[in-house]
Amino acid sequence: MKRIGLLVCQIFEEEILEILESYPEIDKLIIYDNEASKEFQNIVRNNLAPNKFKIARELCSRKYLKKENNLEILLYMLPLALHVDPKLIKKEVVQAAKELEKHVDYLVLFFGLCGNSLGDIESLMRENRFTIPVSILKDREGEIVDDCVCALLGSRKEYIETINEQPGTWFMTYGWAKYWKELSCETVGSFNIDKMKLVFDRAGYKRTLALDFDFGDRALYDKRCKEFSEIFNLPLCYKKGDTELLKNILGIAIKEVISND
Repeated sequence: MKRIGLLVCQIFEEEILEILESYPEIDKLIIYDNEASKEFQNIVRNNLAPNKFKIARELCSRKYLKKENNLEILLYMLPLALHVDPKLIKKEVVQAAKELEKHVDYLVLFFGLCGNSLGDIESLMRENRFTIPVSILKDREGEIVDDCVCALLGSRKEYIETINEQPGTWFMTYGWAKYWKELSCETVGSFNIDKMKLVFDRAGYKRTLALDFDFGDRALYDKRCKEFSEIFNLPLCYKKGDTELLKNILGIAIKEVISND
């Protein structure tokens, strides 16, 4: 019996289920119950059979989280508001990873540089002396991805080229389209459109680029992207996105734990 720990930002909550469903060998998903995972729990309840998931109320006791299946995923979701506090995001990522370490055989972090908030995340993991294998988000060239958008574009090269096409690009993903208002509260202290417009003007944003996916509620996604585009007068365009990079990172972990069984 093997278990993989998956530490993920709330910004990916719409993509996670699509990623996990790509691996039928996963017998059960265990979700750590914290505030950041509440919405994802609702998504799971609406899409998975009751015997395919479990909610873990705490992570203290190994006895409580005894392995029961051939392959389990223990998911720990961190709040997206951590983006605005570099010191806090480092602390929370390490703390959550250490909590997971007690219960899993392999740890996968769906985190990259997070706009350099995490800095050298590989060194951060080494400094904290994890006793299990740890994987982070890297592209095919072995480079750590900059952020969630970079991960969903597939590579740093693609990300940089897209930015250079039009300096002043504001990216939209499922998570950003869903939570941009909440994140604006963290950025300017409250949900204030006028303040946000001033921030965008000073930052020189020229367009909204939404990543286009072949899963999820695309009609709702389009509606949210258009609303944002109209509010900030940033023309909306689309570019293909996918979850292949994230799937590959998880797939490598699954292959390794199964081969070591």
